Amino acid sequence: MNIALPVPIDSPDELLQSVIDALSAHIAILDKDGNIVAVNRAWCDFADANNGKLPRYGVGQNYIELCAAPHHVMDAKAAEDHSFGIRAIRGISDVLHGKTTNFQLTYPCHSPFEQRWFLMRVTPLQIRGEQGAVAAHENVTTIKQHEEAVTAALIGTVEAIADIAEVRDPYTAGHQKGVARLASAIAQKMGLSAEIQRAVNLGALIHDIGKIAIPAEILTRPGRLSEVERQLIETHCQQGYDMIVGIPFPWPLAEIVLQHHERLDGSGYPIGLKGDQISLESRIVAVADVVDAISSHRPYRPSLGVKVANREMREGAGIAYDAAVVEAYLSADVQQLASEMYYHS
Repeated sequence: MNIALPVPIDSPDELLQSVIDALSAHIAILDKDGNIVAVNRAWCDFADANNGKLPRYGVGQNYIELCAAPHHVMDAKAAEDHSFGIRAIRGISDVLHGKTTNFQLTYPCHSPFEQRWFLMRVTPLQIRGEQGAVAAHENVTTIKQHEEAVTAALIGTVEAIADIAEVRDPYTAGHQKGVARLASAIAQKMGLSAEIQRAVNLGALIHDIGKIAIPAEILTRPGRLSEVERQLIETHCQQGYDMIVGIPFPWPLAEIVLQHHERLDGSGYPIGLKGDQISLESRIVAVADVVDAISSHRPYRPSLGVKVANREMREGAGIAYDAAVVEAYLSADVQQLASEMYYHS
């Protein structure tokens, strides 16, 4: 039997090239300044299959500068806000300057025919005695699609839980939807991440789910509640928490349900948490909850109006309510939304 002998490797550079050519990830080797000094066969094959236009497959060009123009590797939406490119530039620079030993970024790389996602990993590499880096890109479309399917199913679960409240008590459902709309606008105004914004929206959508355990005649009865009745209603936070805490949501929804009546000064319930003991998401929902409650018609009284809600927020900012959250709520954009939501006020 004839066995093919390997081709002799005459230099470290040839050894490195042979190693990266054997890998399925698309790989670029960067020098200390971020210039591409080598790419592997998978990188070239991907470029050939996708009408790549970089001369010499990018060898000799600065990879950081390429990332500054996201349209080379990313979809139109990412190109508009440059967020992926900016994050890539920071991550690659941190590795090259020794600030981190590992940077990862999942980014879209869609073609006209399919939705595709890639995972970039950048790690240090010594090149001729100087600090360089390896930038490896792997297709993670299948994983991303699975994650999106799971996320969609979990969102559907939250919406189904919210629908349970609507069947039993249309007022509670309408209140939760109003709080979700307002809380989402506040989170967006604060510039929070997409995941935190989603947590705020979904948590607000079911924040009062524990009220399904409270007798409807107490929830909707006009007139002043007795002390016993008030204490019973206040159990809805813990009741709601107990209902959903066992569901493995990737967002802190149970925490939001439990804490949305807590206040910075410790005057809230059910635990009496203070300050940063209350999650940011819960502090946002708390403000939206109070505003909606004041500005909406209740079974036992008409709306008190947005002006009353705004006065409550200004007086309680930094005391009962998070000052940054109140500031976002009082911004022109969110105030416009509030006026549209509570136009009858």
